[in-house]
Amino acid sequence: MTTLIVNNRAIDSDELVDIIINSNGIYKSTLIKLLQCNRISLEARLKTLTRNKIISKGKVNKPFYYVSSYDLKHMKDLDLQSMVVQYLVSIGLYTNKIQVIDSLDKNKQLYISVYASGKFNYKNVETIKKLANNRFNQFSSEEDRKYFSQFIINELTKFPIRVSSFSDMLQEKYYTTSLETVDILAIPNKEFIPAIQSNLADVSFRNLENNSTLIRNDILIYLNDSNTLGYFVREKNQYTLQAIYSVVDFFYYLTLHKNSKDAIYISDNRKEYDNADDLYFQSYLNKEKYNTVQIKQGKQKPQP
Repeated sequence: MTTLIVNNRAIDSDELVDIIINSNGIYKSTLIKLLQCNRISLEARLKTLTRNKIISKGKVNKPFYYVSSYDLKHMKDLDLQSMVVQYLVSIGLYTNKIQVIDSLDKNKQLYISVYASGKFNYKNVETIKKLANNRFNQFSSEEDRKYFSQFIINELTKFPIRVSSFSDMLQEKYYTTSLETVDILAIPNKEFIPAIQSNLADVSFRNLENNSTLIRNDILIYLNDSNTLGYFVREKNQYTLQAIYSVVDFFYYLTLHKNSKDAIYISDNRKEYDNADDLYFQSYLNKEKYNTVQIKQGKQKPQP
């Protein structure tokens, strides 16, 4: 069982309410995974919102929250998509903003702004430094080496990701509607991969407004059963899935596939990184403030 990353990010009240409003129902457990927050703090916020009749509470096997209506399919989709957020955070891509949006087919998607500090990781994590050097040497062109290096030498890399899900091959279809974000498609298991592969195409020169079948060939795939994220590599007329295990692997992917490069923001300003990291820092301060074990231990220490 995958260990969840929680109690790591403070709760933004506006973000929480917007997510519930736009979700048409969302499990409490999904909110915890999505927001990476403290369970007790979340329950207190939800209780207050329910008491003030801003949201309503329901239960189908487990508690969920909604505003005017709810849809069990949407709730299941968002729960699957929340595991993508958990995976991204586990490899060092943190969430600055989290939104729930509708696809053109009125399915629920996540629109998240993620960020990382390549400079910090390169300076402080030896395994990351070694992997970054190895990846750098794998590029054959000087252009790609320079492009990859900017992720490593700067304080902040920030870009949007759209997370969708596909869990019923008979009732659903997935296709690319734009290249304005990095796209991740969450699926239950590898049995869904052939249906995706059959529609993969280079859509970088196509008008996607009328597209209803093709899937961008740089799509990222999240496999829920194995908790794996990867992208397709074509070898000998066959596609294989190349796994992403670290933030450096993600930077390597962004260098290989530049369809969404205009959406990537890079800065060497530490203050901009700190601004993006605000909710995680607030969580750290909260834990320092409310950690009663440390407080009690501190009181027992003799005064100098």
